[in-house]
Amino acid sequence: MKIGDFEIHMPDPPLEDPHCIAILKPWINVGNVGKIVLGRLDKIYGAEQIGQLDRPSKFYDFTRYRPEIRIKDGVRSVRVPNTKISFARRTNSNDIVLLELLEPHVFAEDFNDSVIELLKALNVTRYLQLGGMYDSVPHTRKLPVTGSAHGWEKLPELEDVRLGGSRYQGPTSMTSQISERIRTDMRLETLSLMVHLPLYLKLDDDYAGSARILKILAGLYDFSPLLPEIDMGAKQYEQVTPAMIDNPALREMVERFERESDNEISPESDSTSDTAVMLPPEVEQFLNDISQSGSDSSRDDLEERGE
Repeated sequence: MKIGDFEIHMPDPPLEDPHCIAILKPWINVGNVGKIVLGRLDKIYGAEQIGQLDRPSKFYDFTRYRPEIRIKDGVRSVRVPNTKISFARRTNSNDIVLLELLEPHVFAEDFNDSVIELLKALNVTRYLQLGGMYDSVPHTRKLPVTGSAHGWEKLPELEDVRLGGSRYQGPTSMTSQISERIRTDMRLETLSLMVHLPLYLKLDDDYAGSARILKILAGLYDFSPLLPEIDMGAKQYEQVTPAMIDNPALREMVERFERESDNEISPESDSTSDTAVMLPPEVEQFLNDISQSGSDSSRDDLEERGE
């Protein structure tokens, strides 16, 4: 059936008080954190895709989000970028809707309207948005998570999450209006979780950041916190520490971030921040090299595990 611009196969029977866990690509998906988290939840709960945008070219410029050719079992197909919706049932608990939002290039108001219509049709009762951002934080300390909560009680699982109103002013995505409308029009409970990643370590797939978010969700949704992303993230970050010996600029920067972290100083990071760090070319090259090798080796680990 059509719901706004989505083609949806509605779950039968209807979902029980579903919570929606959403990500937004590529705006707040640094380190591919949101995608990795949704992928793990998909496997934990055996989620089933129920829909996507009927005509994604209405919203997306496919010279910017490129379709991809895939070959599986000798059959060639074209994968078209799209916003996708899945669901999972949980025994004696809230069901879950997984929403993988791809930021629109045009007709953003129609896109937002369709998402709101979809959430209403699925009778969503809570909305969580996950993501990652770069910040002046060291890889040698526990990655900080910040966010905001509206309508949620204070829960032990959120004790080490810094919750509060954002002071950020500047460019954003039109999809930011979705969360606003969910709070003000639908009056739902909302929660945002943003993991802060080392700005000097720009991994394509940051498994340490993903593990940090997953462990919080494990407490909220009662699944095992023993996750493969924990070891994979540790292996990625372990590659950086030995290299600091031969890179004084990198070592000095990490030590400064460690002092700030230990003193609970967390400067807000953005492109105009005076805390931005300019790295020497050799350090940039080193970081690019380990970013590539770290992501490749982690993907190999996933393939070997059959994930």
